[in-house]
Amino acid sequence: MTDTEPEVPPPIVPGVARALSPLVRRIAVDEAGVAGANTYLVGIDEIVVIDPGADIAAHLDAIAGCGGDRVKWIITTGAVPDGGAAGLRARTGAEILAVPGIGPDDADGELPIGGTLLGTEFRLTVVDAVGLTEPRVAFLLEEERLIFTGDWLDDDTEVVDPEARAEALRSMRKARLRAVAPVRGPLVEPAAELIARLTS
Repeated sequence: MTDTEPEVPPPIVPGVARALSPLVRRIAVDEAGVAGANTYLVGIDEIVVIDPGADIAAHLDAIAGCGGDRVKWIITTGAVPDGGAAGLRARTGAEILAVPGIGPDDADGELPIGGTLLGTEFRLTVVDAVGLTEPRVAFLLEEERLIFTGDWLDDDTEVVDPEARAEALRSMRKARLRAVAPVRGPLVEPAAELIARLTS
């Protein structure tokens, strides 16, 4: 491989936890042997689960097996079904935190847009994922300059206000984002290339 060739990310194995960084692990839903939506686990001693997805027993068992009783919170971007949140809460004892208008109706607490979830090793800030047909949020992991975007930046997501989305991304430039963690597929690195394309 030459210096000009991009590095090919390793394949996503559905149902198997993979470390993406010191603080982040990913487990993709197994859709008949094909990797579906991503679930992310953030933290070490205290873990927040982002987008547990639908109520699929094998997937929820994999998340619980990975995080165990260290899973303290469950949050969603609004990009995938949130029916698995209750099942994961039953398995781990974690709290479900919902952004108003997004997330399960039976949440244990609220996490407002602009609010911050503080774990032992991380700070996760709620970002308004504007410009789409349905309400969405993203979560910014400040320690790793990584943003969990749900389907906010996906090419096949219906965007009703691209300029609003572009302006929101421009306002985040001071965060110097390193990578984007989408709802499907591998990390997008460097984040600057994707953001430049969506804000041009």
